Amino acid sequence: MTKQEIRKKYKALRKEFAVTELEQWSLAIFELAKKTFELEGKKISVFLPIERFAEINTWPFLNEINANFYLPVINGKNELVHIKYEDANQIEVSSWGIPEPTYGDTIMPSELDYVLVPLLAIDKKGFRVGYGKGFYDQFLSNCSPNCQFIGLSYFDPIEKIDDLHEADIPLHICVTPKSIIQF
Repeated sequence: MTKQEIRKKYKALRKEFAVTELEQWSLAIFELAKKTFELEGKKISVFLPIERFAEINTWPFLNEINANFYLPVINGKNELVHIKYEDANQIEVSSWGIPEPTYGDTIMPSELDYVLVPLLAIDKKGFRVGYGKGFYDQFLSNCSPNCQFIGLSYFDPIEKIDDLHEADIPLHICVTPKSIIQF
């Protein structure tokens, strides 16, 4: 399947599930990640969930893990930058429906230990399908070789993505509600 076909399919699949089901899966993903990775004290990029897309709820990471979290924002140059999370008071929902920090210190991509990456689907080689803008691939290409890219997904990996590009960056790991998958 192509990325466009995958996007359409997985956006529709997310809408089929009850909110309570998605919340249970989000919590299972969080619990599995928490016991698998040494997150305490680390510098971690984490996305905040976009409600209209039924994204995985990442608030438990921010609320229960003692780490330095950084939240993504698109800057005026159309680049993904990360701002240090201080507390929920700095978060506002943008006109696009995306919760974003309105102030805070930024971090260079090369300084991060982990990047928790949003996705719609992932293949068995760790390549992901996102929303199609390429922001994360560009950002990940600037991270340190030691940084771990961790996808969070409601679904198991698909066989393959037919239209990968040379700029696509594979993830190292994916956490689903039932398993940790290493690529």
